[in-house]
Amino acid sequence: MKKFFRLVFVAAFTLVTGSAFAQMPSLPNDPSVRVGKLDNGLTYYIRHNENPAKRAEFYLATNVGAIQEEYPAQDGLAHFLEHMCFNGTAHFPDKGILDYLRSIGAEFGRNINASTGFEETQYMLNNIPVERESVVDTCLMILCDYSHFVNNDPAEIDKERGVIIEERRTRRTADWRTMERSLPYWFAGTKMANCTLIGTQEHLETFKPQSLVDFYRTWYHPGNQAVVVVGDVDVDRTEAKIKEIFGVIPAVENPRQKEHLSVPENEEPVIGIITDPESTSISIDMIWRSEAMPEAYNSEVMGKMMDLLKMIIRQVMYERMQDITSSPDSPFLSGGFYLSSLIYEDIDAAEASVGLKENSILDGFAAFYTEILRMKRHGFTDAEIERAKTDILSSFETRMNKADTRRNAEFIRPILSHFFDNKPFMDPAMDYQVTSMLLQQLSAPAINPILEQIITPNNLVVIYSGPEKAGIATPTEAQILGVMRAVEASDIAALDGEELPTEFLNPAKLKGGKVKKESTTVFGATQWILKNGVKVVVLPTDYTKDQILIDFYKQGGLSLVSDADCPSMTNGFSFYLSNTGISSFSSTQVSKMLTGKNVSVEPYVENLEHGISATSTVRDLETAFQLMYLDFTAPRFDAKEFETGLAQVRAILPNYENTPDYRFSKEYMSVLYGNNPRRQTLSMEMLDKISLAAIERNYRSLFKDVAGATLVIVGDVKLDELKPLVEKYFGSLPKGKKPSKWIDRNVDIVPGRITDILTVDMQTPKSTVLQVATKPMAFSYETRIALDALKYILDMRYTNSLREDEGGTYGASVAAQINRVPKSVALLQVYFDCNPAICDRLREIAVDGLRLMAEQGPTESEVAMARQNLLKNIPENRQNNSYWRGQIESFLDYGDTFDAVREGIINNLTAEQIRSIAAALYDSNNFVEVVMMPGQTAE
Repeated sequence: MKKFFRLVFVAAFTLVTGSAFAQMPSLPNDPSVRVGKLDNGLTYYIRHNENPAKRAEFYLATNVGAIQEEYPAQDGLAHFLEHMCFNGTAHFPDKGILDYLRSIGAEFGRNINASTGFEETQYMLNNIPVERESVVDTCLMILCDYSHFVNNDPAEIDKERGVIIEERRTRRTADWRTMERSLPYWFAGTKMANCTLIGTQEHLETFKPQSLVDFYRTWYHPGNQAVVVVGDVDVDRTEAKIKEIFGVIPAVENPRQKEHLSVPENEEPVIGIITDPESTSISIDMIWRSEAMPEAYNSEVMGKMMDLLKMIIRQVMYERMQDITSSPDSPFLSGGFYLSSLIYEDIDAAEASVGLKENSILDGFAAFYTEILRMKRHGFTDAEIERAKTDILSSFETRMNKADTRRNAEFIRPILSHFFDNKPFMDPAMDYQVTSMLLQQLSAPAINPILEQIITPNNLVVIYSGPEKAGIATPTEAQILGVMRAVEASDIAALDGEELPTEFLNPAKLKGGKVKKESTTVFGATQWILKNGVKVVVLPTDYTKDQILIDFYKQGGLSLVSDADCPSMTNGFSFYLSNTGISSFSSTQVSKMLTGKNVSVEPYVENLEHGISATSTVRDLETAFQLMYLDFTAPRFDAKEFETGLAQVRAILPNYENTPDYRFSKEYMSVLYGNNPRRQTLSMEMLDKISLAAIERNYRSLFKDVAGATLVIVGDVKLDELKPLVEKYFGSLPKGKKPSKWIDRNVDIVPGRITDILTVDMQTPKSTVLQVATKPMAFSYETRIALDALKYILDMRYTNSLREDEGGTYGASVAAQINRVPKSVALLQVYFDCNPAICDRLREIAVDGLRLMAEQGPTESEVAMARQNLLKNIPENRQNNSYWRGQIESFLDYGDTFDAVREGIINNLTAEQIRSIAAALYDSNNFVEVVMMPGQTAE
């Protein structure tokens, strides 16, 4: 296989030897992370962090994945083993791990989880309350049991087979099936060609338990594992406990070594054609495979330089593709080019991917491949590279500025990358310094020779994937190859340069409007009333440095839009936003003008309010205000930009309409809301009702003035610096006379008892169930808490009954809420995919679960666990700017805040309150059930 990494390596070596880091043998890891290794080979990482306080992350990283399975005897068993870790270990028999973690407020799925990939497996305990040192000890013992003491009891294995078969059923979408069918092309001649990740149904039903035990004993040993602990823990004590707890695991003598993969060379392109009746889009992926760069380089300056090269290449090609696809006449829908790893330790790749239109598959591919060869032949311009470098450096600068307020979870991925791939985890300030210095070495003369060499005729795999249906001219291998040869033989010109505007507006031309009244309001926030009537509430915080959240809103939203215009202002508005620019600037111009800025601004129109939200860094706050001002006063309604969004949807929506999940979502929306015109699923019919004229008319009406408008700003701000900017940009907006108010349009779930059965032909047979119970009742925070607790307890019960006892579903999702406006209505929703053969039984069990809760209520143990979970979330929420923004807006809208009463209500929560709310929902006689059953299936 060609040594692509050597091409880049030579170029990078030349650049690095001329830099200030030439003598640095390896990049320095963050010294605040304690790193060590036990005698048995286990690696550990510990980092003290108090954001959030009294919380910690615990990970067991295992450098093993599905690729280590022996095919076919162990097919899917790496993933199966992950499940068995929750089904009995030496120190936690049966469901002891879940029982303990739930008792301290943790939640299965959200806080207790695991993941298995082709190359690695992770077990995670996220955001665990560690008020007591004993919790840290127990969490480490749980990880230790995962590592070496899983029981793998044959009876428990048999019980789990059904759960994993149902997980497989849920996963097996067209995308998943296409991925599996692509592997033999990508990895021909290696064991990866047959790696299914989750296994076949037949094998999951019949494999011998000993095969699972053999996999566990072969690969799960300390030499392949690392423990990661980040949070509010004592580092010295945690290290001592790791040594004590994990030190009992013996080292493995002569451990089996991983098999390294090498894909055979191919001189001519390998072309695969993959179709599926449920595919929603057409794409062609081009993959130039190469031997991977040795992981030893990843921790060195050379590895960092190569990472930056990859970032620049990806960024410039993204920009080029956006320039093309932003036009409704674009020959293809989407495109990208990047350098990646197919198998981190063995196989790298240059990858090009294009999304195509049904009516121009080959022409679109030809246009896309032309852009790939344009890159190869002419490289990038200095301006393109400088924009990419500016964006990259800006992102590293933002990370540096936020470093002191990083959450525990933000430390995890860099540490795992160090263990799995030998990537450095530098302190953000050092990372910024190194990045800044190395980017100076990267220019067009340095990068373009590399681009010229990475696109070669050999070791290329081309995969076409698309829908299998009448009317699509699926190309043949010969046609795809013919397009490539024709493009390769053509003359391709270099790109022309581009002149970009330098500013969005001239601030000196704005008159502004002074603050006429200042006061202190809820949570000690400062309130200003501007001359034009805008109410401004500012809460400076230090929860996340260099983050500012902004919301500028009014009452009204979609409730002020006519039924006829709703399609345009719901789905149509999202298409408009995805492609529009602002004022006189096109969307692609805006993107380039924002190079190096970390700012996001977006208008929104929700059911009962509308406004403009923004996120910004301290440095870019004025830019955010300028964009918000222009979104209000100079929105852009360009027909070509809008048609671009519509054309993209028209190209893929007909295929979505044929998928089971789409059919189900359309059915339940129709049944739940009785075909209300304000609750319609996007369809080809609806597209014909969407118009830019309707969007412009309604937008200008909603945003015509600031009467009744409120501006909420939370985050890293200084009042004296903020005030003149607010006065300039928001004080310059038109005053208006009458504040808008929302209207109750009676968009309600239909009353009564309704059961709707939908039969759909599908490739993988599955049933889907949605059950919704509603009850009009007065809003109170006590009711809200009782519903939260009901949801938590039903989640636990359904995990036990529907998933574990019946083995009929991968999991049921429960949602519970009480709406405050426009009507006060409580709602409980249960949703799950399942085995069609026992669907009716599972439906009955789900309903019976609510009945039993209504009749008997929860146990005291369940109430205690729910109470712990709800209390656990309070301090976590209070360290987020978004939480305080929401609490301020709740006070402004309703005169109260959840934060003021939440803890007291939870502490006083009783089983009777939960039973009572369950009974109200169960006895309400408002129950809608929508069920999808398979018709004709392929499997």
